[in-house]
Amino acid sequence: MTVILHIRFLTRLLIKAWDIIRKRKTETLRARKCLWHIEQEKAQKFPPEIFEKIAVSYGIYESVVVEGFCRLRGRKASAAEKKRFVYYFICSSLFDYFVDDMRMPFERIAMLSFKPEEETSTTFEEEVFLDAHRWLRKQVNDTQGYEICSHALFTAQKESLLQFDKDLPPSTVLDITFRKGGYAVQLSSYYLDDKVPEIERKIWYQLGVLIQLTNDLYDVWKDASQQIRSSVLAVQDMHQFVRIFHQQVETLWELIKQHPARKSAKQNFLLHIAGTLSFGYIAMDQLTRLQGDQNYLPAYDSAHRKDWIIDMEKVENLKLWLKTTRKLYYQGLQKVNYH
Repeated sequence: MTVILHIRFLTRLLIKAWDIIRKRKTETLRARKCLWHIEQEKAQKFPPEIFEKIAVSYGIYESVVVEGFCRLRGRKASAAEKKRFVYYFICSSLFDYFVDDMRMPFERIAMLSFKPEEETSTTFEEEVFLDAHRWLRKQVNDTQGYEICSHALFTAQKESLLQFDKDLPPSTVLDITFRKGGYAVQLSSYYLDDKVPEIERKIWYQLGVLIQLTNDLYDVWKDASQQIRSSVLAVQDMHQFVRIFHQQVETLWELIKQHPARKSAKQNFLLHIAGTLSFGYIAMDQLTRLQGDQNYLPAYDSAHRKDWIIDMEKVENLKLWLKTTRKLYYQGLQKVNYH
């Protein structure tokens, strides 16, 4: 019976994974068409790397995160919601573009973000950012909450520049990391068609915390080479980092437990996010082995960069992903009292 149940789950998971891969291609094309329309309308082009970042990031996020939360509501994402999320990634990707290499001071970004009606653009990127931001502010399901969340995210993003300080305490780094990831994803909840209950906004936030921690795990080799004190490099001890990550997962289970959604909706949502969370556990497994019997991760050496890179195209990692996703899914069911 156990073998039969395992095969059934594996089949269901593979179907879900295939559906996400197929949908990701469709949604990435949707974003590209939107960007092509903007370029045609303004007779200018996005920098190629920004164009691809917007399209690819949206394609992944919509297929996994947005559709996951829509399943929690017993439906699929609407065309209007999808357009909002494309514009969200236009804003977030251009924000990163402005910050990278200090192309624009934070004071100027703040004016573009929070007082767009008073600002005029001087470049194509600024014009698109302003247009997208103005349009999004008129589309949200809670204007006041959106403004509060936007300001909180901006503060966290600005404070993340402190992570170049090698003496920044681990607790401060973690606080910035949690808020940066949490508010970035929670902001998405304001782009849904319907009003969102407070408990669900907390779930968006908590998933954002875990996504940011996972991003730090996969970017650890880049952060180390650039002297960025990310959450992984601040904690240093992978055993401690695993405990921190697991605590955040436990918080997520508890929040889902409190959500009033139907049993079937929660099960569908858990299957979506279990696959996302498993990426973090795979990365932690590799970095824990890299640390070995030492108290901390070894100093980064570019000559051994491959030891720090988590390659999800490896067969063993794909097998581990299936195994870990199954484990997390059933753990989630048990924690939310539906197992």
